[in-house]
Amino acid sequence: MNHHGNIRPYHGRLDFAPFIGVLFLMLPLLLFHTSMVFKPGIEVDINLPVSSQRTGVGDPSLAVAVDADGILYFRGQTLRDQVFSLPVSEAEENLPLSELLVNRAPDLDINIVQRSIEQGRVRVNGRLARLDDQLKGGQQVELELPSTELLRPQVIQAIQGGGKSPKEVSLLIQADKAVRHEAIIRLCTLAGQIGVGQVLLASRPPDFSRPFEPEPSAVP
Repeated sequence: MNHHGNIRPYHGRLDFAPFIGVLFLMLPLLLFHTSMVFKPGIEVDINLPVSSQRTGVGDPSLAVAVDADGILYFRGQTLRDQVFSLPVSEAEENLPLSELLVNRAPDLDINIVQRSIEQGRVRVNGRLARLDDQLKGGQQVELELPSTELLRPQVIQAIQGGGKSPKEVSLLIQADKAVRHEAIIRLCTLAGQIGVGQVLLASRPPDFSRPFEPEPSAVP
């Protein structure tokens, strides 16, 4: 027995509205799919409590403590973000910018100044400075210097003074849960630029103004 179905050829105009709706739903996924992919890595929990005990590690390490204000404490020194504002005198006219900054700020060296200019942290009369700027009397020079830039030469000097290569030394960051994530990232970036072997996170001791320096491991 033959059954006649209800399917008939459609001779009208095709409605594209449903297809366009689906397209607009898929478009954000196609455009931004890379930002939705979780990349492999190591999860680090930086919500560290204040510790009543000192943290020891087995390899030679340099310890730096950081507080909630981003102030660093390294070997009895207190390092904080600084802003230098220097007027150019007539006697300093036509001096190279780097020479002026090194002469006027004792904490700076030529390497710090050059990095600061390249990273856009130096301004002359409100505009971004260039390495080849020639100064004129009456100009105002401003330099924003993060505390990690002041820490860099101290860490390098400590490594060299210990007779070790950077890869043989670890940087021990002592912090607690009040420390901003940005401060930890800045210290990790600094460690990578110097080339230290590894970065360790530890809870800070109560007296974090004088961070604990672990003893180098004894060589049998």
